[in-house]
Amino acid sequence: MYNRDISMYAKKVIGKKAFFSSRRNMVLSAVLYTFLWGCAFPLVKICMESFQINDTDHISKCLLAGIRFAFSGALILCCTRCTGETARTSKDGWRYIIPYGLCATAFQYAFTYIGLSRINGSVGAIYDQLGVFIIVLTGGLFFKTDVLTKTKLFGCILGFAGVLAINSDCLGFRFHPDGEGLMLIAALCQTISWYIAKVGAGKINVALLTGYGQLIGGILLCVFSLIAGGRISTVNVTAVSTLILLIFISAIAYTLSLMPLQYFPVSEVSSFNLLITVFGVIMSAALLGENIIQMNYLISLLLISCGILFINRR
Repeated sequence: MYNRDISMYAKKVIGKKAFFSSRRNMVLSAVLYTFLWGCAFPLVKICMESFQINDTDHISKCLLAGIRFAFSGALILCCTRCTGETARTSKDGWRYIIPYGLCATAFQYAFTYIGLSRINGSVGAIYDQLGVFIIVLTGGLFFKTDVLTKTKLFGCILGFAGVLAINSDCLGFRFHPDGEGLMLIAALCQTISWYIAKVGAGKINVALLTGYGQLIGGILLCVFSLIAGGRISTVNVTAVSTLILLIFISAIAYTLSLMPLQYFPVSEVSSFNLLITVFGVIMSAALLGENIIQMNYLISLLLISCGILFINRR
């Protein structure tokens, strides 16, 4: 039965293969999903404020993130079923789904939110992008087609300089195991999740990997947060509306980010994640009225764009 399901999926994916195997379409999908993630930055802030979750209450933030990803995963699975594809997967598929759900959702967001509660926000933003550079620098160790070249290394340097520029209020780095240490672990979890998705690409339906991964990771986040004392005591229309919007963003963005992995090196696809910071700043200005007419933002955009070009240069 599973062989028949795989065969049916292979036939249906022919059209998708033609789309995502094109470099131009890969770039377009990457810009779209990074834009969606950029929109998520101000929306998360609005959502947290609407639910009246205190900035220092990171356990409750984990709970809200768990709810968001659990529903996002369920949405992806429902959409998969509605398109006529099976929502079932083989035992072999769970070898990718479970570790992906743990690394991409449960561990990454738990370590991120707890770590953020102990460090400066600017430092946190920098550590949040470390996963991209780790992927580019280590991709060649695991995938023969993902060779680290001088141009990729130079692209990493430019990209990291761009991340530093957009967070220029960060005056220095300190390292504490329960702060920066947890953020570093979160970046490593992000790296591992991309590698799992890369290995699983072509062997399991990406929608199932994303859907089940988010559902499992989201449920685990909820359980952990409730045990640790996380609570949501205020519910209103604005809070629920922004949460629903974030659920749709998570479903679309995560799925789009994994689709091209079957055809392109993980370092090239993940390099576009650097745009998330840029889009996050732009959308924060649009939705929250924050001032972005500053020289460091322009410099950051230029450096990050050049970094992405060098990493993807052939």
